[in-house]
Amino acid sequence: MIPKKIHYCWLSGESLPRLAEKCLESWHAFLPDYEIVCWDGYRFDVDSVPYVRQACEARKWAFAADYIRAYALYNEGGIYLDSDVQLLSPLDNFLADDFFSSIEHHPSQLLASGTKEAIDADGVRSPSCQYIQGLQLQAAVMGATVGHPFLRDVMAFYDNFDFRKADGNLQTDILAPYIYSRIAENYGFRYLDTEQHLSDGMHIYPSSRFAGNKHEKSPDSVAVHLCMHSWHPSLIEKLRLWFDFN
Repeated sequence: MIPKKIHYCWLSGESLPRLAEKCLESWHAFLPDYEIVCWDGYRFDVDSVPYVRQACEARKWAFAADYIRAYALYNEGGIYLDSDVQLLSPLDNFLADDFFSSIEHHPSQLLASGTKEAIDADGVRSPSCQYIQGLQLQAAVMGATVGHPFLRDVMAFYDNFDFRKADGNLQTDILAPYIYSRIAENYGFRYLDTEQHLSDGMHIYPSSRFAGNKHEKSPDSVAVHLCMHSWHPSLIEKLRLWFDFN
């Protein structure tokens, strides 16, 4: 049974933007009896994992959270929500799963990336394609019981993954949904926008259940990812990079 606990990450130390505040208000409204836990630099030692340390040094908080969310769920169980996820209804119906998430499906991205051709009729990825873009496992909403093996595998991946490339550039082109999907293949995951029951009690819902953005919200949606895109450079960060370069 997944415990009634919500985890989210906020590592910058800055105040929450209004969008995130409104999302947290929806959590309190629909989940009044859940414990809500904020993972920041006090609750998690960012220097304990090289990948997390490198991401925080670069102020790429969303990438640091890609490890921390797995750590939080593996060690404490509960439900992880990105801070820009708005709830539309309670989540109690998902607590019986050992692990849950949904498909994230963006048809235009799948087509534009050229990776659609790397998926066969059964949803199996071609070995010639490293990552599928536009059809993957949702990372903004997921829940698990304590010690779930999928989360252990996710942490193991990041333990051996550098955020900085050999040339000094950052690994910002490899997003958590790509990585999580590749790992989930070992549990039977297929690149199909359908409900999937994988090994070890993993329950993957269709993309409509946790809408990937506000345009994909449907009557079936219980949550929507409003996509602050915190992995993209802010205006201040862009200006800082420009002045450093010049």
